Amino acid sequence: MATTHTVTLGADTFTVQSGQVLLDGAIASGVDIPHDCRAGRCGSCMTELKAGITLGGETRQRGTIYACQARVFSDLKIEVEPMPQVDSVRATVSVLVDLTPDVVELTITPKKSFTYLPGQYCRFTFNGFPTRCFSPTAALDGSAASGSFHLQIKRVRQGRVSTNLGEKIKTGHGLTIEGPFGHGFLRPGLDNRLVLVAGGTGFAPIWSVADAALRENPRREVVIVVGVRKLSSFYMGAALDIASRLPNVQIIATAEERQCEFHSVSFGIPADQVPELLATDIVYAAGSPVMVDFVGERAQLVGATFYSDPFESAAAGAEDWLTRAITWMRTG
Repeated sequence: MATTHTVTLGADTFTVQSGQVLLDGAIASGVDIPHDCRAGRCGSCMTELKAGITLGGETRQRGTIYACQARVFSDLKIEVEPMPQVDSVRATVSVLVDLTPDVVELTITPKKSFTYLPGQYCRFTFNGFPTRCFSPTAALDGSAASGSFHLQIKRVRQGRVSTNLGEKIKTGHGLTIEGPFGHGFLRPGLDNRLVLVAGGTGFAPIWSVADAALRENPRREVVIVVGVRKLSSFYMGAALDIASRLPNVQIIATAEERQCEFHSVSFGIPADQVPELLATDIVYAAGSPVMVDFVGERAQLVGATFYSDPFESAAAGAEDWLTRAITWMRTG
């Protein structure tokens, strides 16, 4: 007979077989631990290990494990951060605008109230198309939320969803939203320096975190590091212009395309421009898994708190955004 162990989560206790994956044991016992990808990437199931022994599932955050990967080898005491309940709501595309030739912004209006924390992501199923994960974000122009939210999506060659944005998926198109998921959300009430690192449309969750943090505390020290491969994909100018007006906010912009026209944009990649980290920093990274892992390693070395959102593969408005982006790069 297999040895069993008792796991305590708040007021709940449940039994797990020795060597069983923690999340599997919780689900089998009817105990809810937030989760999504079950591959140790999304961070939804990050769990604080207060006591006990597990093998596997280590994260870059000291004392936490991925419940979907950690196997249980003793009695455990664990804690899970409270997050909004996962919900499924119907919604409509209310605005669709090309920000650059390869990035499109959608304004999504849910049919009922939908709660997510800045930095979380959701699953979006546009009618007639496969499900994709995107991160809701704040408006690039800094306008306050009004029940709707924004998606910034890169058009991927041969992508079944992204190539149809503006074609078969237009204003008025219906969709279903499921979520929220992810552990890389803003924790309110803190004043530690925020170091926010984004590659490409990883700027969406990063801007969501930055916007919310600066609304809560305009004096908070924030470093925003963003990068694009091509200058033509640089759509963040309006948002960075707003943030850069605060003396406590530092903006570092990079591009992998060599150029000499925009002095505010350095040649390189975001990971190379991350400032020296401190143990007291709170670091967020979103974008390619390679970049996210690199930043996570940097944070881990100094003991900084680290949250991540690795992006796994699976008209007039546009002109206005591009103009503002170019203006920021010229004058920043």
